[in-house]
Amino acid sequence: MIEERGVLVAGDMLSDILMPFLDLEAANPIEDYLAALRLFESVADDVNAVIPGHGSVGGAEQLRARIEQDRAYVQDLRDGGVHDDPRVGPSATLDWLPDVHEWQLQQLAQKKRDGTPG
Repeated sequence: MIEERGVLVAGDMLSDILMPFLDLEAANPIEDYLAALRLFESVADDVNAVIPGHGSVGGAEQLRARIEQDRAYVQDLRDGGVHDDPRVGPSATLDWLPDVHEWQLQQLAQKKRDGTPG
């Protein structure tokens, strides 16, 4: 966060073109990602612009929308469901994103079968 400018540099998070990529090697990748989104929410009132590592720069109004979109995606992954997210649907910006989405679903399902948190 560049506080004096109200700019949040989000790295590989909060993209408008890429869905969340979880750290599937982490003990609890879902909760880790949701915790990071809560951190972004905690500074949202002070943000004028968000700069993701991939995709377009967004204004303050887009920050909360991107947090909610990412939260919905991650929660649907946790629940094993298919999320209605344009970033992984037929209109995905990159044709390999639906494959990554499916891979993440498979990996999380395997973690559940192995008895580890998702």
